[in-house]
Amino acid sequence: RLQEDRIADAAAAEFRRVGVRQASIDRIAEEAGVSRSTLYRRFPGKDDLLSAVMVRLRRELVQQVAERVRGLDPRATVVEAFCLAISDLRRNELVRQLLGENPEAVDVLIGLHLPRVEDLIDEFSRGILATLRAAGASMPDHQLRLAAEILVRTFASLTTAPSQALDIDDPAAVREFATVFLAPMIW
Repeated sequence: RLQEDRIADAAAAEFRRVGVRQASIDRIAEEAGVSRSTLYRRFPGKDDLLSAVMVRLRRELVQQVAERVRGLDPRATVVEAFCLAISDLRRNELVRQLLGENPEAVDVLIGLHLPRVEDLIDEFSRGILATLRAAGASMPDHQLRLAAEILVRTFASLTTAPSQALDIDDPAAVREFATVFLAPMIW
């Protein structure tokens, strides 16, 4: 497991430096301290490396957001979490590099390219449900679960197919959107 982490760290650094297309497997292997054949045994291609890097990036984002909303009430949690997720996604150096190469690459980050995208949506929804319940949401589980899924799907939609009506690069507009449309779903 440690070896895979070193390889994923090296791949992330290489992708940040030169992008996925120009990334060198040899440089990644060297930086990770493994042979090229070891790297290929763990990750058969660049897509597998990119997927591993993106899984880690998603986990880090979810963890950072959860830490930053701790102590807020449920509606404030929705607003802050949504704003933080959008802004963190837009400011992340690796994400910017990927999107500069391929604007459709955000679906790789979010996980929408996976064969079982519904599993990813379910995973994120369960995490949001737990965070909102911890923040004091009192609505029934089935309603909170549906609201959490709507939040995940809204985030995915806005980041993969930007809106003509909402500029997700405008923090005030994102905050207003989350406050007016998303937070009222939670009680």
